[in-house]
Amino acid sequence: MVNFPRTPLSSWSEQRQPGVTATRLLFTVAGLTALVLGYVGFEQYLASAPDPHTRDPLNLTYNTLQLFVLGADPLQDAVRIPLALQIARFVAPAVTLYAFFEAGRVLLATEMRRWRARRARGHAVVCGDTAVARTLAERLQLAGRRVVLVRTRPIGPLELRSHGLLGVQGDAREPDVLRGASAGRAAVVYACTESSAINLAIAASAARVVDHDHRDLAIYAQIHEPDWALTLQARRLGVPDARAQRLDFFQIDQLAVQVLLAQQPLTGRPGGEVPRVLLAGDSPLVRAMLIELARHWRLRRDRPERRIEVDLVAPDATRLLERITRRNPILRDACLIAPYATTVADLLADRPDLRYDRAFVFFADEKYGLQLALTEYRLWHRVTGDVVVAVEGLAELADAFSPKHPPPLLDPLNGRLKLFSPAAAGCDPGLIAEDLAERLARLIHERYMVGAGRGDDDRLAVPSWSELPESLRRSNRLQAADIGPKLHQVRCAIVPSDGSGDVFRFREEEIEALARRESRRWIEATRAEARERGVPVDPQAARYLRDWEDLPDDGQEKCRAAIRDIPDILGEAGFQVVRLSETGATRALFPA
Repeated sequence: MVNFPRTPLSSWSEQRQPGVTATRLLFTVAGLTALVLGYVGFEQYLASAPDPHTRDPLNLTYNTLQLFVLGADPLQDAVRIPLALQIARFVAPAVTLYAFFEAGRVLLATEMRRWRARRARGHAVVCGDTAVARTLAERLQLAGRRVVLVRTRPIGPLELRSHGLLGVQGDAREPDVLRGASAGRAAVVYACTESSAINLAIAASAARVVDHDHRDLAIYAQIHEPDWALTLQARRLGVPDARAQRLDFFQIDQLAVQVLLAQQPLTGRPGGEVPRVLLAGDSPLVRAMLIELARHWRLRRDRPERRIEVDLVAPDATRLLERITRRNPILRDACLIAPYATTVADLLADRPDLRYDRAFVFFADEKYGLQLALTEYRLWHRVTGDVVVAVEGLAELADAFSPKHPPPLLDPLNGRLKLFSPAAAGCDPGLIAEDLAERLARLIHERYMVGAGRGDDDRLAVPSWSELPESLRRSNRLQAADIGPKLHQVRCAIVPSDGSGDVFRFREEEIEALARRESRRWIEATRAEARERGVPVDPQAARYLRDWEDLPDDGQEKCRAAIRDIPDILGEAGFQVVRLSETGATRALFPA
């Protein structure tokens, strides 16, 4: 019933490699066989000995044990050795040699793994002791990537070997520990500890240990607080040459809700009515879901005036909604949200007319949220679709409700109860790699899709981002990556939206200077794309490969429109543009 892949939170050491287990079992049986055959063989061999004490059980046992150390006193001048004893005196030393080999391998395993970790290249380094770090490491390994796991807690050799991982124990904030994981030659470093501040420190240390000839390292730091994630992303986007080092900050809740709605997209009702959603809870997932619902529905509605209906049930629903809406104007454009500062049970009892297409139950107290979904029968009657409950610590309960191996242990309400683990859903290396520039590139394309007009033939002909040719996606990424340098040129900065309602607009001389810059950037990118592919520039695009003064009027206007759209694009991502100074802005312009 759960559509999201999960990594067990129990110890990985419970898993074993089949080949190793079979070999150990074989030599265990061989050792026991040698003991039995040795004892029987010595009893037969010493049957004619003049001293009866030599056949004493203790002496026979002692002589048998001597076989495992390559010798036994009665066999010094042996002749006519019984078959059982012949077999035992060859099998026993073999078992001993295997035991020595295994002991040496276990003793050297840690050092060998450290050596292999230090020599790794082009791998992934995952730092942290959390469920996110463990899940991410396993996803990367299953995708065929070499992974070095850096943890402060001891890492057992069985735990690493069973998952094909390399391990380094220590504080990832220390450059020497990261060097031990060969972070300087890695392809990507993930910082996934329980503290956002520690993750930032790890990211800073990783940037310092990068080899001079290896500047394409990608660094991703998990930030647990949504507002802080926006603040850090804003500061990163504002760096004049941020492309020299790929660094981004990801928030698991934001990624998790994207996966949730991508797997189960919202659709309109059969009668043409807009869908109605119940969103209840007090966890940070509520904020992330509201924003993602708006973005998700805006791309799917058939008319701009159609807004999805959302009933928000939270202890402080009105104030929460005001705060989120001020910072995310897309909510006013795509959603019609009704706040209810009550409980789900009281709302459904007081409003028998309410009907929902889907319900999301996201409480910080997971047990309360799950109990609500399991006991509030009105919820089952009023929701026609799934009831999605966010769980993390209780994620293992999903198997009890799953009909994957019928019959399920617990009733899943006809398959409509969905247990949702944010860590399992959000730990997608592909999603994490979609840094802020990638998300802004998507927004640039989405604005183009929305601007093309719903219901028109032109609108229907515009492909979605996933259907867009890679060359056009790369063009959008380059345009998004140049937003920070453009703003820096005119002494402006990016900050998280404060909901003040102030509308930023570029001055005409700024638009003109930045449009010239955009034209030069586009020309360089277009020519580079053609050289890389080994093909001539498309004739339709070639007419715009000219100096600004010779550029056709429609080409100049496209560049100006791209500049005017920057504040709105950033606004939809939760940011706003501010001036660093009201004086000297024109002086900051680069020569056109």
